[in-house]
Amino acid sequence: MAKNLKAPRAAGAAALPVAHSVSEIERQLGLLWARADGAPAAREPSGAGEKHVAARSSVLNLIVVAGRRETAERCAATISGTAGRRPSRSLILSAADPDGPPGLDARIEALALTTATGRAETGAETIHVTAHGETGRHLASIIVPLLVHDLPVALWWPDDPQFRSHRADRLVPLADRLIVDGSSWSGDGMDRLAAMAHVARSRRLLVADFALLRQARWREALASVYDLPDLRPHLWAVRSMAVEFAAAEEGDPAGLTNIVRPVYHVAWLASRLGMSVVSPLRRVAGGRRVATLRQLEHKVEVELRPAHSELGKGSTVRVEIASRLHGAELIGDVVAGDRTVEVAIRDKGRERVRRTFLAPRLHDVDLLERAVEEGTADPVAVEVLAMAGRLIGAEPASRGTAGRSWGQGHD
Repeated sequence: MAKNLKAPRAAGAAALPVAHSVSEIERQLGLLWARADGAPAAREPSGAGEKHVAARSSVLNLIVVAGRRETAERCAATISGTAGRRPSRSLILSAADPDGPPGLDARIEALALTTATGRAETGAETIHVTAHGETGRHLASIIVPLLVHDLPVALWWPDDPQFRSHRADRLVPLADRLIVDGSSWSGDGMDRLAAMAHVARSRRLLVADFALLRQARWREALASVYDLPDLRPHLWAVRSMAVEFAAAEEGDPAGLTNIVRPVYHVAWLASRLGMSVVSPLRRVAGGRRVATLRQLEHKVEVELRPAHSELGKGSTVRVEIASRLHGAELIGDVVAGDRTVEVAIRDKGRERVRRTFLAPRLHDVDLLERAVEEGTADPVAVEVLAMAGRLIGAEPASRGTAGRSWGQGHD
């Protein structure tokens, strides 16, 4: 398991030294990490002697724009959980006293992976930076010198990212990939989703959204609606899609509930089934949102509707997709619990199939690991975000992708 080379004060160890400039951070990094020749600086104290830390093995630069201390601590815990499989040089940035004098406080922790023989073989470092006053408005000047050259850079912006800000203009160009959690955004989340879709398209930036990654567990169940050979023609005869979501209050009359996840469900289905947007989502009575899409030569009616649920607000409660071919109607009804996803298929009014898929919810450590996976962009995620932008009226409409394989991009 991963553990800190220097334990927190609560564990009875000495406090981590604090740096007050980028040069001091760089000097402490040099002292902290082990040299392959086993120099004294490369050893970790142990009750039974010393354990040698062979080398740093970071595969990624991870920049975290945490803002608040609570967010910084939560992100640090998540990063620690990924250190054994995907070690990174992580810079966790938070701000304090924006009207006070400029300056920074930084502390550095190393995470070492201990093998079965007790040898600490690999590791990564986490640099906690608190910027004060004017320094908090120039984070890029802190970040750039601390990046490990020739490694990819991921920018993790939890909570509410400000995509249309001077900070975003400075930080986003530093990254190869942006990591967010759209389901945590305030309000209905649509303003930020629109801004993110624009940034992704204009800057050709890869985006990994926890809200979209969580939905991977729904996809096999949704695709299974059309698994039987005689039902496959219904793929190109979809007439309606409805997504129920857990509302912040009864009926969600003020539109307070974050609807990023329901929008992604529709965007994924639309992108897989060759649809285009005729009229984007708009609010109607009862807190519902409706839109009209087109598949081939027919229209597809879309509805997002609030529902009472014990799930967290904004969570998807149910997805229903209906097709009509030669007068016969096919309805797929999909619901998810903590560990399973269930699908019921009604063909001509009678239940044809009922299936249960084992698909537990993903936690933050799993989501971060998936978000920073190496390799090329996931083309499905790119298409879903672009479709989501068109669905909410933020991106220009485009022709559908008729003929795309329904199975492409399944998790």
